[in-house]
Amino acid sequence: MPKPLVWLVAALAIPYLFVLSASGLLGPDEPRYAAIGHQMASSGDWITPMLWGKPWFEKPPLLYWLVAAFDSIGFSRDLAARLPVALMGLAFLLVLPGIEVALVLGTSIGWLALSQVGVTDIPMSVCFNIWLLMMLRGRPWVAGIALGLAVLAKGLVPLVLCLPVAWMYRREWRHWVGTLVTALPWYLACYAANGQVFIDEFIVKHHIQRFLSPELQHVQPFWFYVPVLIGLLMPWAPALLRVRIEEETKPYLYTAIWGFVFLSVSRNKLPAYVLPLLPSLAMLIAGKLMRWHYALAAGILVALPMAAPWLPTAIEEGLGKSVLSDSAWVWLLVVPVAGWIAWRYQKVGLVVAFLVSICALKWQLYPRLEQGRSRAQCLPAGASRGMRYTMSYYANREVDYCLETKEDIAPLEGSDQGPGDGKVKPGNQEDPKQR
Repeated sequence: MPKPLVWLVAALAIPYLFVLSASGLLGPDEPRYAAIGHQMASSGDWITPMLWGKPWFEKPPLLYWLVAAFDSIGFSRDLAARLPVALMGLAFLLVLPGIEVALVLGTSIGWLALSQVGVTDIPMSVCFNIWLLMMLRGRPWVAGIALGLAVLAKGLVPLVLCLPVAWMYRREWRHWVGTLVTALPWYLACYAANGQVFIDEFIVKHHIQRFLSPELQHVQPFWFYVPVLIGLLMPWAPALLRVRIEEETKPYLYTAIWGFVFLSVSRNKLPAYVLPLLPSLAMLIAGKLMRWHYALAAGILVALPMAAPWLPTAIEEGLGKSVLSDSAWVWLLVVPVAGWIAWRYQKVGLVVAFLVSICALKWQLYPRLEQGRSRAQCLPAGASRGMRYTMSYYANREVDYCLETKEDIAPLEGSDQGPGDGKVKPGNQEDPKQR
């Protein structure tokens, strides 16, 4: 393993791990997945995912296993949910063929952002792309294990994303055996434990209906992923204009194009769905970088802390209600300086800009997100799904809607009792925004 690559990942680890759990868990998915993982560690049942006493078959178990493992080791609840994902995002950079590829992917907004939250996208993207790299390096058994782990991370989608390269290696069968040996035991065990409801919920609802039906309320136009991919790949997206068809990069080009088309055809779209395509795009542009790409990237990065004051409001209430603080413009003064340093020193200058800007952004942003987290004992009318699951996670029980006077129950945060150990209190009405 080249020493410059090791030093690069060591440097990137500083902003990746800096105040990692200071914001608390956010949104509907992160606290929900964390609660399931903690329940696995508490109950000892590592087969059936359980959320507040009920089976939950939206995702397979790899992330839950990681959370449960870090919980069992003794990490705090929030850190056990985020640290394994952040470490996977960082460790994958060491597998990439070259320091420029690792630099592009590791400093891209999408890879960084999703390495900071305990959701399934980084585990699936890492495992899927290890499959791709190992296939190209002639190591089909390792590739098969990686693809099996990708299927355990996010279901059957990796089996579709892999089709272009699998077709190129269609005479190779060993990676399929490795995939089955790795992934199939859990699927059979979960079906044996839960029966047809597992098939109906996991396969029918969260695969077939998610692709074809608008019922899950994430319907977006076909072109939705064009701006999303550009945003996730920033500050390197301008380098896409220099991509050309070359023999050695065709597997990455085919993977990116096929994945983009397949995901765009799906009725339901979320920005993180295209994260598995970012490593292939990084492969395509890494050899095309010029000095001005480094300068532009550094300038964009050091401007990011400007967003810290308005991001919490933008996340909760929309961009229209968020405003920049009076001092945010100060970061604009740093842009030309950072651009010149990156022009002069390229990789070193870019890494310094990334380190300073991301640490500053997280230092300002995370306390604001933590302050906005509700500690109420019941849900107000019209509460979002994110608020519902976050409040339930920190109360260590399913939180009710504020429709009746109920006896206050003290949150169990900080206790040794795992999520789901306490009595489950079903809500007084269905969540109006439940998918």
